Amino acid sequence: MRLSIAWNGSNLIEFNQITISGRKAVGGYAFNFALRGPRCACDSAMTILSIYLSVSLINPTRPLLLSVPSSVQVIQCHNYPNNDEQINFETLLSKDQVCAIEEHRQEGDLVLNLGLRALTTSQDNPWPSLDIANFTIPREHWLKALSAAGYRDTLLFEIPVPINNTEISAVVSKAQEFIETGHYKDAVMQCRHVIELLEQLRDDKSQSAAANTKAHSGDRKEMSSIERLLSLREQLKNICQLGAHGSEAFTRSQARAILGMTLALLAEPTVGFFEGQLSDK
Repeated sequence: MRLSIAWNGSNLIEFNQITISGRKAVGGYAFNFALRGPRCACDSAMTILSIYLSVSLINPTRPLLLSVPSSVQVIQCHNYPNNDEQINFETLLSKDQVCAIEEHRQEGDLVLNLGLRALTTSQDNPWPSLDIANFTIPREHWLKALSAAGYRDTLLFEIPVPINNTEISAVVSKAQEFIETGHYKDAVMQCRHVIELLEQLRDDKSQSAAANTKAHSGDRKEMSSIERLLSLREQLKNICQLGAHGSEAFTRSQARAILGMTLALLAEPTVGFFEGQLSDK
């Protein structure tokens, strides 16, 4: 697809490539949309002003960014071409916006509807330019931008990922990656690995099994809150067992729910990480 800036029906620049990069920001995620393509030679000097980009999700079409200014607001066109013209649009997305993008994208590529608006002039004769086209961002490129923006530092329900145990952090990150790429059963299996690693760290595997047995007996009314949480953790581990040995498939929402419950248990000191073992993010 192409996005053009034109004057009186003649294309001045035809952008045929888009790349997205990310970086960490305060209170959200910073992304840079870079448009690249050839600039044509002009018979007379031309000036491009007031360059803005709009971004929408499609199917259904929903606006994401209404008007992002280009980092360069004036481009001079001459009688010689440039085969690699590039303009950048940097913006900040909130956590809710990124989560909405991910829910819309599911595990596929990210398809965006882009609108490029500018004002072109020749000999003080202004002419508005507007072009709209769909562009596909390959999944692996979008995931790389998400990672650079720090999206995986905080996962689901804004529960912090533990940093004191690198092995558990790696498994949690892998579970999130499997969800992003559509491997939901593998994501569930990673959650089981997290619980097993937590049991080793706390040395309470037998207590968890005993609490779960008690929950299904006549003594369940006498169970303490910690016993009930341990039983819940054991039952969650049993659900995750289907990720390894069951023939049943998991949906995206189920995998997200299981990962969310796993992280919620990690954040509870009585059945998860002890006080001081969680990230202070």
